[in-house]
Amino acid sequence: MSRIGDFFLGEITKSHSTAADKTNEALGQTGSIIIDDTVEHTGPFIAITVIGTEDAVIDTSECNLGTLEDQPATITIPKGGTIFGNFTSIELDSGVIIAYRASS
Repeated sequence: MSRIGDFFLGEITKSHSTAADKTNEALGQTGSIIIDDTVEHTGPFIAITVIGTEDAVIDTSECNLGTLEDQPATITIPKGGTIFGNFTSIELDSGVIIAYRASS
């Protein structure tokens, strides 16, 4: 798999969280990165969307998926699929994803 790298697609930084901030976060407006490697990436992230031509496999033994209870060793997300949550860090075994940042 070729390395695309981390691309910051935008970032909003504010000192106070408002309803507008939460709306922006829900719409992915607080920044995102494309992940296509097997290195751990630190969040926090609020959503993961699989892009590319194959499913993505997340290695849950090497990352912290926050609020996800009873984590199996890996989670397969089908291509085009999105999952939501409070993800502290993400590490892939395969695939390509966009990880949407949570507001600070």
